[in-house]
Amino acid sequence: MSIRVRSRLLAGSRAGRRTVPVAVALLLPVLALTAGCGGGGKGPKTVPASGAVPAAKLTLALLTPSDVPHLQVLPSGTKNQLLGGPSKPDHPDCQPIADQWATRPKHPRQVYAGALLTDTADKDKKAKAISLEVIASYKKGEAKAVLDELSTALRTCRGYKVTRSGVISTFVVRPVTPAGPPLGDQQVTYTIGDTASGAAGTVLVTVVRSGDATAAFETVRADHKPATLRRAIPLKQVAKLEAAERG
Repeated sequence: MSIRVRSRLLAGSRAGRRTVPVAVALLLPVLALTAGCGGGGKGPKTVPASGAVPAAKLTLALLTPSDVPHLQVLPSGTKNQLLGGPSKPDHPDCQPIADQWATRPKHPRQVYAGALLTDTADKDKKAKAISLEVIASYKKGEAKAVLDELSTALRTCRGYKVTRSGVISTFVVRPVTPAGPPLGDQQVTYTIGDTASGAAGTVLVTVVRSGDATAAFETVRADHKPATLRRAIPLKQVAKLEAAERG
């Protein structure tokens, strides 16, 4: 079953898609806040699929419900459902943050895949965590550059504005210290929020690198309180990426 919601995940055609639960559909527009409308501009930059993990193996490395207890996984129907159009912040030091969920970043993804994850481990239904995940493979050294530049950006970037179709949006950025030891080879965690939406427009972003591959998560809670990403989820995803890289 593929994703059908009013957000970046609706970038491509809706034909033939089924519908996710209403509660999930209502939250997904929040997950789209870090990039422009899905599939915007001229679309993703064409690059040869020469990343560390080939497309077929990368897709197989995506999390499944059997990988982590209490996790529902809804794979994306098309790549256009995962990323938004390019954004140009008014503060250049914030560009790596704007690039994280854009189709044409400075460091192109060679191949990528993604899914919607719903974590139901907490017995409190209001605490249900919903994440948009994108895993990607890069040319040698590019994934490290992505994490290095994100880390550098978070030292100074505390917010920026972007203009889309004449409308100005303002975002607030805050670095977050990961709970426990860093995952993978590098980990960057931060929150980003649309000031017009308050707490309801704030997402937790977690990006983890394994060699020349990355796993990125945008996470919100059903009740819009500060979100957390259960450590078992990125931990298992990193393990699957490592296995895929080993061939």
